[in-house]
Amino acid sequence: MKRTRLFLAIAVLAACVPACRKGETAQAEGAKRYTLKGVVREVNEARSEITVEHESIPDFMQGMTMAFPVRDDPQVTRLLRPGDKIEATLVVEKERYWLEKILTRGFVGTPPPPAATPPPGKEGSFVTPAPNRGVQPGDPIPDFTLTDQTGKPVRLSQMRGEPVAVTFLYTRCPIATACPMTTAKFSKLDAMLDEKKFGHLLAVTVDPEHDTPAVLAEYARTVGAKPKRWQFLTGDPKAVADVASSFGVMYYPEKGQVVHAQAVAVVDPKGRLATIYFGEHWEPEHILRDLEKAKNG
Repeated sequence: MKRTRLFLAIAVLAACVPACRKGETAQAEGAKRYTLKGVVREVNEARSEITVEHESIPDFMQGMTMAFPVRDDPQVTRLLRPGDKIEATLVVEKERYWLEKILTRGFVGTPPPPAATPPPGKEGSFVTPAPNRGVQPGDPIPDFTLTDQTGKPVRLSQMRGEPVAVTFLYTRCPIATACPMTTAKFSKLDAMLDEKKFGHLLAVTVDPEHDTPAVLAEYARTVGAKPKRWQFLTGDPKAVADVASSFGVMYYPEKGQVVHAQAVAVVDPKGRLATIYFGEHWEPEHILRDLEKAKNG
């Protein structure tokens, strides 16, 4: 039955390619791109393929459940789990098709995998965020207190009156397109805010037992972050997990690393969630725009 459904789905894709014209973007190689939204039902990491129960794609194909090859960073299929809600770009080129630029909503509905391997020394102590607790844009962010790289407590509510950009990372992250890229973008954003003379930046570690204030201080020094505007936060693992839950960010240990959703949020001067981006497809200019919009109400 699965093979029959998959064959029919492929046939639908092949039939739709020449027939549909609206909403498509032609590329030099003749590929067409469509926005696909749905829920991951199965992940085949070995084949770099995911099965998605997707919504109807206007002017292209009806909603159905089918398998899609993934052409994205190799880490994508490692991050995805059944139950994740995604938005992706469906690329159709003649008789071939695949997904790219896959964004998740913080692994909504995905429990931490029971067979995950904690980083060395963390067996039994790692705390993962609770799923489905993320606030919606316009809602207040629950207040929290964590510790910055100087060892001082930082309370979100003490920043009322100015907008704040919040992201999540960890200092030992080995994936160039993940935490190091986020840090580089925040560094550029920090320089922009220095010129504008407003705003705060918070980078919350998802590896609080390793990323102590001393470790974060060294990391901050290497990227030129000054604690007056850009603070790296850590704390009790449970407290950190609660903060991540509020922003809809999930993470868990696996094979000596911390697998986590990438996200950057803007909190307005009243402490409400203004905007949030999941994945790596955002730029410092986007966040600066949102910070200015939040500042001006």
